[in-house]
Amino acid sequence: SAGRMSNSKILRGEQPVSASAVASPRAGYETPRALTSAEIEATIHDFGQAVRRAILAGFDGIELHGANTYLIQQFYSPNSNRRTDEWGGDRDKRMRFPLAVVHEAEKVIATIADRPFLLGYRISPEELEQPGITLDDTLALIDALKQTKIDYLHVSQSDVWRTSLRNPEDTAIMNEQIRDHVAGAFPVIVVGGLKTPADAEKAADSFDLVAIGHEMICEPHWVQKVLDHDEKAIRYQIAPADLEELGIAPTFLDFIESISGGAKGVPLTTAQSVTSSNVTQD
Repeated sequence: SAGRMSNSKILRGEQPVSASAVASPRAGYETPRALTSAEIEATIHDFGQAVRRAILAGFDGIELHGANTYLIQQFYSPNSNRRTDEWGGDRDKRMRFPLAVVHEAEKVIATIADRPFLLGYRISPEELEQPGITLDDTLALIDALKQTKIDYLHVSQSDVWRTSLRNPEDTAIMNEQIRDHVAGAFPVIVVGGLKTPADAEKAADSFDLVAIGHEMICEPHWVQKVLDHDEKAIRYQIAPADLEELGIAPTFLDFIESISGGAKGVPLTTAQSVTSSNVTQD
């Protein structure tokens, strides 16, 4: 659930909901309605039912999206969660909803799955807003997740190697701090700015697993071309003529570009016609 990051147009006239009636500080977002305690319990159950459907549909696992300011993160964030009941307040109470969703997923998997079924959890390690999630908050959540049965932790960032944006005095690479704190309790997946095979290999030397996202939009056969040692054929940018072949709407591409913020390794563009034959790898 997107929580307060949704809007009434998408929801066909319904007001977005969140932990509290606090609008996102980003421009253009509506003030959500605070969920009642009964609705929170129902939402936790709904997450479990989504896991059930994934199992029955034959998927290999699911990833709980506790990142990118969506609903699960909204309950943990002191910016979006201003509750004073059992679902908000101090860090432990704000952590209650994310952990309840994890436990509900665990229960469904234990009850229904007749085969190994992965349970992952995705985090954004910090928020820039004041108040907002800090790295210390994230490490505390990781400590709690160590007591669960999740199979991996996926850290969502725009650049694998970035340092804290919230605390410029902290010059340590954030993903390395997280990896060291996890201390082998579960694999850590990193993502962000991994454009070329060399980028991915460098990250794989330091972390358990690496993920690519924007690159698969630009080049759906990225992985296969790497396996085939055909790296020169990888498409790193999208020309207007490529959109139909890729099944990408111009508005979707504009959206991806708008959220990339010019991050390193995000090559998507419709500004010029660039093909794989005239792109030089970084």
